[in-house]
Amino acid sequence: MTIAEKSFYIEVPSSLNPDQLQIMMAMEKDAFPGIGAIDEQTLVPLARYGKIILYREEGDSKPIAVCELMRDYQDVNKAYIFGFYVRSDQQGRGIGKKFLGDIFPILKEDRFKKVCLTVSTCNTSAVKLYERTGFEIKGTRFSEFGAGEDRYYMEKEIDSDHS
Repeated sequence: MTIAEKSFYIEVPSSLNPDQLQIMMAMEKDAFPGIGAIDEQTLVPLARYGKIILYREEGDSKPIAVCELMRDYQDVNKAYIFGFYVRSDQQGRGIGKKFLGDIFPILKEDRFKKVCLTVSTCNTSAVKLYERTGFEIKGTRFSEFGAGEDRYYMEKEIDSDHS
C-alpha cells in the first residue's frame, strides 16, 4: 500500500495523560538521542500553551509523527517549530513531507504568516525535506544548544492562497 492510499489523521491534544506522556518521551528519545529529547516538564506546557500536532495512521496506537509549536513573542505572526519528527520505524516513506503539508493549513487557520525552525547543520535529510517544502536557510546559529551544536535557522512564508 502506498502512502497516498494510507489513512492519516491529525490529533491536537490540549493535555497529555500519563500514558501519552510516556509514549511521547520515548519517541523524543528515539528522535533526538542525547541532548535533544524533552520530558514531561516541557511536553505538558507545550500541549497546554503551545500546540502539539500528532500525525496518526488508522490502526496504529502511537503517533507516527509529531510537530511541537510555539508562538514567537518577538513576531506574533510567526510560529516556531520546536520539534518535528517522524517515528524511526516510519521514516523513508514520505510521511514527513505529507505531514508538513498538512501542518501548513493549520498554521494558516491559526493566522500565522510565517513559520520558522532550527535544524542541525549535520541533518542533511531534514534540511532537504524542509527546503522541498518551501523553507529557506536564513542563517546559521553557532553553538545554539551548546558547544558544537550548530543549527540552520530556516523560515517559510505561509502563503495566503496556498501553502
